[in-house]
Amino acid sequence: MQKSVYLALALITILSSACFTIVQPGATAPGSASTGVNKPAAFIDRISPSSLNWGESVNFSGHGTAASGSITAYLWRSSIDGDLGSRANFDTTQLSPGNHIVLFSVQDSSGNWSLETQGTVNVITEAAAEPPPADPGTPPPADPGSGAPGPTPPVINSFNAAPAGIAAGATSTLSWDVGNAVAVTIDHGVGSVGLTGARAVSPAVNTTYTLTAANTAYFGQATVTVSVAAAATLKPDLVIEDVWKSGAKIYYRIKNQGTASAPVTVTKLTIDGAVKATDSVPVLAVAAASTQSFSAYAYLCTGLSDSVVVTADSTNVAVESNGANNSMAKTFTCLSIGSVGPMLALKPDLKITDIAYGPAPSNTVKVTAKNIGTLDSGGFWIKLYRGGIHVGTINVPGGIVAGGQTTLTFPSYHHLCEVGAHSTMRAVIDSEGVVNESDETNNSYQETWGCPPVGPE
Repeated sequence: MQKSVYLALALITILSSACFTIVQPGATAPGSASTGVNKPAAFIDRISPSSLNWGESVNFSGHGTAASGSITAYLWRSSIDGDLGSRANFDTTQLSPGNHIVLFSVQDSSGNWSLETQGTVNVITEAAAEPPPADPGTPPPADPGSGAPGPTPPVINSFNAAPAGIAAGATSTLSWDVGNAVAVTIDHGVGSVGLTGARAVSPAVNTTYTLTAANTAYFGQATVTVSVAAAATLKPDLVIEDVWKSGAKIYYRIKNQGTASAPVTVTKLTIDGAVKATDSVPVLAVAAASTQSFSAYAYLCTGLSDSVVVTADSTNVAVESNGANNSMAKTFTCLSIGSVGPMLALKPDLKITDIAYGPAPSNTVKVTAKNIGTLDSGGFWIKLYRGGIHVGTINVPGGIVAGGQTTLTFPSYHHLCEVGAHSTMRAVIDSEGVVNESDETNNSYQETWGCPPVGPE
């Protein structure tokens, strides 16, 4: 029987310990044998059951892959019965008793035959208590009947990767030591190598490498796997480092402390809970900072103090690694009222800003009172007059805080609308003069109400 030289492609999987397979090819299958590196590959999917009684059915299933073209032929053979079949999947009840070594190969559309891959199946007779003593690890002889000693398999002494786990972009070194082989290959782009050596690899993802060693009668394989840790996601991270005022302008310093550039973003200015202005921030590279201002907004400090909050990326344009650290709050103390003028003493200043009534049918009267001064007012009274006649009083014992306002109702007065008539309504805050105010001349507020000619109020 003519022998063929089988050279295998390499598949390397880096494991904590390498896995070795030794196979002897059988006689050349029908067609011409390939001696190149583009052989097809044969795979045994199933031999089931792996142990059975003589005369029972066993299923053989396998497949092949071709470097080019397609798989056109299959060959199964047994160390005891010889050729078994020429289909990818078949069943048989004709196996002889014994421990069979089963070899499987495939042929591609170019006529190239693969190296054989092996499996085992044990067929026992009903009288046998134990499987036959045949050695399942001994492949069929290369040339039975020649009388010449059979060849020995390649020896893969070692195949390792160091380190076995790397970060994305790092390298691992494959090293190997092989004996009794005429060709050694490693897959995933490494290619043909010597019997001993080392090669640096840098896979992007977890990769299994296979080393294949072959001589004129056998081939063996070993695998190792290199694990690759996923790279950390790079993202910007915007923070406000400082907020301050100079004249009528509010300034801030913004920094990108993330690991990726930040796009153009919008910063928001909030004072006492109300949005006052926004500012556009240019692209910020990693570790870059910029001093910005709300240039279109003229700041005027009111009351005792203002609560100022500056928030980076207020429209959530940047996909940040931390979106919870974008704001900085500051308290600005106010020492004067107005953008110009002399310093004033710290005092409350009470005034009425509105008088209204309704709804029908009760038509109670309400007033809006405000403290525009720089100190809390303490308790006071408000009196209501209609046409100069006192019609109601409200006691405000808690007063109004500096900068605050409140709406109060006169519970005992209900306004009567007289069709076609007009009513002059006047409210006086701190009517008893108990509050020492910075301005005592603005405590009275007056409105004239008309009455609709038709319809209820």
